[in-house]
Amino acid sequence: MSSKTNRHKVIRQLIETGKISNQKELKAMLKSQGFNITQATLSRDLLALKVIKIPDKEKGHIYTLSEQFISYPPLDVDSSPLHTCRSMAFSNNLAVIKCLPSFAPSVALNLDALAMDEIIGTIAGDDTVLIILREGVTHERFRSALVDRCPELRNLI
Repeated sequence: MSSKTNRHKVIRQLIETGKISNQKELKAMLKSQGFNITQATLSRDLLALKVIKIPDKEKGHIYTLSEQFISYPPLDVDSSPLHTCRSMAFSNNLAVIKCLPSFAPSVALNLDALAMDEIIGTIAGDDTVLIILREGVTHERFRSALVDRCPELRNLI
């Protein structure tokens, strides 16, 4: 097994078994297990493993594996990553949601899970989610449908 494969396995185990809130903490845990890596390598590993952050009552926000997140029941308002959304803007059939740093992947994952007819797909950066709307969907129709499905967004976007 390659060093990268081993490292990914250990990262997955650490995230699955503990509450890790930042890369510094995770990097220290990896170092204690013999993996002396750079922050850039760790960032690439987290991206490759599709690690996202979710709210946690004890630590603020913690890492989780996206496939674990999808299998959870629908989130309640207090734990939804949608509470990190700050604004929404439109350009033709594109919508852009700005959210708090590092939350865009979680927000996009949540939007994808809604399986809304109005959405063709999403692309997430660090703090920005690009939403591709189906042709003919008006901005108001999309905003209204989104708020109907996610009332926690009503005063945020």
